[in-house]
Formats: sequence, structure tokens, C-alpha cells
Amino acid sequence: MIPHEGDQFFQARLIGKILKAGVEVERDEEDGFFTRESVCKAIKTVMEEENYNNTAEVGRENRANRVKLRELPFHKDLESSYI
Repeated sequence: MIPHEGDQFFQARLIGKILKAGVEVERDEEDGFFTRESVCKAIKTVMEEENYNNTAEVGRENRANRVKLRELPFHKDLESSYI
């Protein structure tokens, strides 16, 4: 996730760090911009299939958590739990 303004920063941290369903692209410490390397690293972390610096495990966990979150709105008891 590449947050730019407003609540995107909060949403990126929520999905990346708490729900572990994505990876937030790191910013350059000097100017705060995203670098090619940081974007490439984030994509490889999510997409990696083979074990490379433990990124394969992170990628598998992210994919599994995204599947769970994708199915959540369609859970049959979700609406009735709010009433």
C-alpha cells in the first residue's frame, strides 16, 4: 500500500501491521518519498513464493488473511450480529 493523504496512512498501517493483509511501502527517511527499491521490496514480499529472507512466509500469511477478509462481508450472521 502506498498512502498519500488523509486516512490512507491509518488504513495502510491497519491493513499492513494489525490485520497483516498487505504490506506498506517504506518511505525514504531523507525526503519522505517512495523509492523504486522500496516499492520493489514490498511487491516481492507479498508475491514471493520461494523462501528469500523469510518473505515467503509473510507473503503466504498476507494472502491467507486477505482471503479471510474478503469473505467477511458475506458471512450470513454478520448483519444480524449488529441488530
